Formats: sequence, C-alpha cells, structure tokens
Amino acid sequence: MRLEVWAKGQEASLEEILDARERRGEVQRELLAKKGASLVSFTLNIPGPIKAFPFAKWLFETGDRLIRQMVKTEEGQILHSCENTENTGLEGFYLLNLSPQKVKRILAIAEENHPLGRLFDFDVLDGRGKKVSRQELGFPERKCLICGGPAFLCSRSRRHSAKEVFNREIQMMEEFYIERMASHIGLLMQKSLLYEVNTTLKPGLVDRIHNGAHRDMDLMTFVDSAYALTPYFISCAREGLDFSKGREELPKLFERLRILGMEGEKIMKKAAKGANPHKGMIFSGGIFCCCAGYLARRPESNFRDKDFPKILGEVSREMTENLMDDYKKLNKRAPETHGEKLYIRYGIEGIRGEAARGFPHVLEDGIFYFEKLRQKGCAMNQAGLLTLLRYISNVEDTNMIIRSDYDTVLKIQKRLKEFLKTEGYKEQLEMLPDLDAYFVKENISPGGSADMLALTYFLYFLRNISCPFEAFDIERGE
Repeated sequence: MRLEVWAKGQEASLEEILDARERRGEVQRELLAKKGASLVSFTLNIPGPIKAFPFAKWLFETGDRLIRQMVKTEEGQILHSCENTENTGLEGFYLLNLSPQKVKRILAIAEENHPLGRLFDFDVLDGRGKKVSRQELGFPERKCLICGGPAFLCSRSRRHSAKEVFNREIQMMEEFYIERMASHIGLLMQKSLLYEVNTTLKPGLVDRIHNGAHRDMDLMTFVDSAYALTPYFISCAREGLDFSKGREELPKLFERLRILGMEGEKIMKKAAKGANPHKGMIFSGGIFCCCAGYLARRPESNFRDKDFPKILGEVSREMTENLMDDYKKLNKRAPETHGEKLYIRYGIEGIRGEAARGFPHVLEDGIFYFEKLRQKGCAMNQAGLLTLLRYISNVEDTNMIIRSDYDTVLKIQKRLKEFLKTEGYKEQLEMLPDLDAYFVKENISPGGSADMLALTYFLYFLRNISCPFEAFDIERGE
C-alpha cells in the first residue's frame, strides 16, 4: 500500500496538543452536566506530532462503530455525542445511559482482544466525572507494542522512540486493513456466486429447481466450488491491495493473477469432481477482486461513488492491455482452445475481449440496469433474471456458441432483443419457462451471461455492504 499517503498528515505543535487536552476536559464537563450515567471519551494512541492522517481517520471510524455496536448490543442509548477531527488528534465523546462499570468492562475487553485494540484508548467516566480504571475491574496493565513489557514503564523511560512506535502502529494498521478488506472482497465474490446459482428460473442454467442443459453439474456442484474458491478470491484481492506500483505497471499484476488462476482451477476441479462450474469466474472474478483490492488501497476510494464502476473498468482495461496478444499470434500457430477457434473463424473475442475493453457490458450497462430494477422494487431474484436476459441478448457468449452454433445464437439474440424492447418486466419474467424449455431441448447454456450476472451481483454487494472492520464479539472478546 502507499504508506506515504496513508500515513501523511499535518504536524501539531506541543502547545496545540496541550490546548486540545484542555478542551477535551471542557467537553467532558459540558457533557457530564447533561446527566448521563456514563461518558466515553475515545482517543487514539498515536505517538509523535502527526496525529491525524488517513489511516488514523479510518482507525477512528472503526473505533466509533465499535462503541456504537456496544451500545446497540447492550440495548443502551447514546444521549449525546460529538467529535473533534483537528490535526491535534481525533476524539469522540459519547454520553450514555449505561452503567460506567459495564461500559468500561466491555470496552476494556475490546482494547485487549481486538486486533487493533492496543491503539484505542477508551476512557470511561461516571456521572461525577471519575474515571473507571482497568485495574479496579481486574484487567492487566496495557503492554508495550514494541517489547511487550508494561507500556507505562517504556513510556516513562522513553525506551523506544516515538518514530519506532509510530512505524509499528502503521504496520499494524496496514496488515489489519489488508487482511480484513481482502477477506471482505473475497467473501462478497463467494456470496455473488451463490446468488447467481440460486437465481431461478435461469434458461438453460443450473439453479434451485433444475440442472438446465447440464448433465455433469447440479446446484451443489456450484455451491461446493464457490466455497472452495473463496481463498482464491481473497488472494486475488490481497494481490491488488499489496500492489504499490503505479497504474502503468498493472499488466505485471495481471501476470501474478494468471499464476493464481491456474491454482484456482485445480481447486475448483477437485471440489466439483472434475466439472468446470466456475472456470469463467476464476478469470473474471479474479480480475474484479484484484481491481477492487487495488482501488481499496487508496484512502480516497469509495465503492459507493457513482463513478466507481467506470474507474474499476479503467483499471481492468489497463491491467489486461496485453491480453489479446495471444490471439494476435494465431497466424503463427494453430488455434488450440474453443475461444481461439471462434476468434479465427468469426473474429469473436469472447471474455478476453470483454476484459480487455474493461467489462463494458457489466460496468457501463448491467450494474446500472440492475440498480434501477432494485430501485423500482424488484426483488433480487427478479432483478437478476431480468439482467440476465439483457446479457443473453447482448454478450458474446462463447459458451452458447460452442453448445450450438454462431448463426443460431445470433438469431436468438436478435429475437430476444426485439422482445425485450417491446415487452415489460412482467412479460419478460413470464416467458422464462418457454425460453428455458427451448434452451434445455437444444442443449444451450448461456454460461458467459451467467458470469456477467455474478459480476453484477458482486459489484452491487461491493457498493452496498461495507467492510466490517469493527466486527467483533465484544462480550466474548473475539
């Protein structure tokens, strides 16, 4: 990650820091006058003159959500809250109707057991302004981040420099951020694969009620494959998060993905007993996870931003800029794969071309169509089916062509496009059984379009489900 960005901030003078400490006391007294049962004063343990920087802001938000999670779990209420985001250090204040001893005990457990708990400082005051100490509740002294000894002794003797402690804290933040975000992205891809296979009734495809045009796969084949591939998708996201070079170096990142993809295919085949339920998603899903990870390494990244799909497409396009080179060499050797044969005969670029163009069917059309359907009140299953029909009518689906022929697929797409233009959502859903019966009879499976649907689900989840950095069972301390 670009630590020079994540750890960059404006220095605060000693005088400013001391003044901020005085103001903190004033805020505490003002809130205590409002007669709550307890007051939480939340700060971060950040040594040195730089107190506010992107990593610190993210860490503060994590601690803030953790406090709010605690209040919700205990069925309490935040009577008043406020925060300070000056460069002298981030501070949060929460006046609660909960017992100060209970609040301190729960937050002390978080300080002890949360992966970044050592960087949180949760002071809890009772209604009279008296601090509840860790020791009186049976908790040990806090440990030094460097040597593991008593923190107050190391601090008093200045055994470790502020820079040494600061660098250790940044390392902790980076490691935790990468692992939690990579897991989040990979698990969202797993969720997307499960949603895709459970979307019913999909013409010619495996779903909850039938195997479509497939004889070697069923619902559980896809489920087993999705779970087995989750570590692969997490690894792809981690590659993106770890990549610290500029966008001009992205093709090198794609070469690393190819190595992971070969291992992912072995894992899939083992889990699916030799079948290929997610061969396309190992390629496309791996790229999406890696691109999401690459973008998440920027402090200003916002998956919910309206321009995020466009930016994701740009990164994907730059990452795969050399992807079509293999096809360009086909004049020097015979085509080996189905995709290469279709390219030689019809100029069909398939999923390679889709990736090289930045997945325009998903990122410039499909995701926005799906979101519009959801905003109109369509359930996930309905929105998924309607979006799938849109993909079947537009995507160069080599899976369909291989299982039938090019001319047949062109005729299907032409008729389907005409139907979708003239008929409403209700009519489109009602015609699915007939289209499914035709596809099953003709052994047609729009697997490439199903992959586009899975990518759409992924992007939708990524834009609507935040990474649970604060996820932590406070009561159990895990």
